[in-house]
Amino acid sequence: MQVDMRVPRLFAIGAALLTAAGAFAQALQRDLEGVISDARLGSASFGVVIMDPETGEVLASKNENGSFIPASNMKLLTSGAALAVLGEEFTFETTLELAGDTLVLRGSGDPAFADPKLLERMGVNVDDLLGAWVKDIRTAAVTNISKVVIDARVFDDQSIHPMWPTDQLNRWYCAEVHGLNFHGNTIDLFASPGQPGLSPTIRIEPNAHWLHIRNVARTVKKGPNTLWVARPPGDNKMKLHGNIRWATEEPVPVAMHDMPSLLGRLLRERLSREGLGDPVVEVASANDVPVRGKVISVIQTPLSIVLDRCNSDSYNLYAECLLKRFGHEMTGLPGSWERGAAVLRMVIQERLGAEFTAAVTISDGSGMSRGNQVSPMLMAAWLADMHTDDRLRDAYLESLPEAATSGTLRQRFRKNKPSNLIRAKTGYLNGVSALSGYVTNESNSRALVFSVIVNDIPRDMPIRRIKEFQEQVALVADNWLTSRVAGVE
Repeated sequence: MQVDMRVPRLFAIGAALLTAAGAFAQALQRDLEGVISDARLGSASFGVVIMDPETGEVLASKNENGSFIPASNMKLLTSGAALAVLGEEFTFETTLELAGDTLVLRGSGDPAFADPKLLERMGVNVDDLLGAWVKDIRTAAVTNISKVVIDARVFDDQSIHPMWPTDQLNRWYCAEVHGLNFHGNTIDLFASPGQPGLSPTIRIEPNAHWLHIRNVARTVKKGPNTLWVARPPGDNKMKLHGNIRWATEEPVPVAMHDMPSLLGRLLRERLSREGLGDPVVEVASANDVPVRGKVISVIQTPLSIVLDRCNSDSYNLYAECLLKRFGHEMTGLPGSWERGAAVLRMVIQERLGAEFTAAVTISDGSGMSRGNQVSPMLMAAWLADMHTDDRLRDAYLESLPEAATSGTLRQRFRKNKPSNLIRAKTGYLNGVSALSGYVTNESNSRALVFSVIVNDIPRDMPIRRIKEFQEQVALVADNWLTSRVAGVE
């Protein structure tokens, strides 16, 4: 009798592979437990997940279903949903239109419009931009502008999130969010020292010379520069504090109130200086009938640039504009935090399932609000879902900074460099630190996802210790992936 041994042999091979995979996973869990034991986290609360994105298998974890404030890890959800809703080919457009002698500047919620860092990369400044508009107006054979209408109604009028820290609303990372954003909704203040004991000389960009800045800073002979600017909420009256020893190379950015109106005044002054009239400036309100004219200038920003600034540079304004914009896209109504949050929740449910929407609280898009709540399991599942989506994966991954190389990870993983490529998103608030992302073997594209979120960090605990813990978790995944790939190959 002839016996076919092929099937039993295949079962034996499969059993061996399963046993090996189980052993690998057990080893990874032991390594993770060792990292946790060595971390000395004290009273801090934390959750960790390491997952295989292809299978969804949790390979190692601790407190993975706990509810945590994610800080800027919230941007991972917001940016992924923006890709899913808007599509990677989406482009923000800011238009300049002419309707008779009325000039209309219409926003699309573009956070990158006249972003000073992007202008610097292009070798231009705000004055160049205003000059280009003047040229476009002259090309249209217009000699007098009687009115400038600023239309920012793609978003609602709520420019400050109610759960943002009120004592930080003058900081660039708490910049107001408008349907027409300009220069990051900040001004840049530059200072040069005067005589010792006297106030420094200051200038600002854009050159909004009418802004009131009380200068109580002092020039000193010793010590570092300690300049900072106070600005009360709802007002653009500023006060420069601190000491200056040498001229500032990097500006002091100050978040401004009502940037659309400020931009309208800048434009009016430029038109007047160029002999194109002395127009009145109106900021369109919700009930105003839209003024439509011939488009004479369009400034476009691809979604890829916005995603990069959102995730690689962790720019809060970019995340909030994405949230509001896909809220507008899905409802046809002015983008708002509430509509954006509802759309994000819907996308999470469609992509991950209802059980994950029950475990998430969405307050804003950037993570500046402490009202956000997520679990490391949700974050890992979301990253895995993005990784397995052929349509979104590349654009999403490319928006994340690379360990020891770019963005907010430029100074991370320098002590112990990974064998594989690590792309991840950082997150920080007082008492909160997070790191979530991917470990990818570049030779065969095999990957793991990881999420480490730490809350309730004691005030006397060095943040470096938390960062080292996060990096060690990622390096455990890195070592495991290297061993696994070697074992399979």
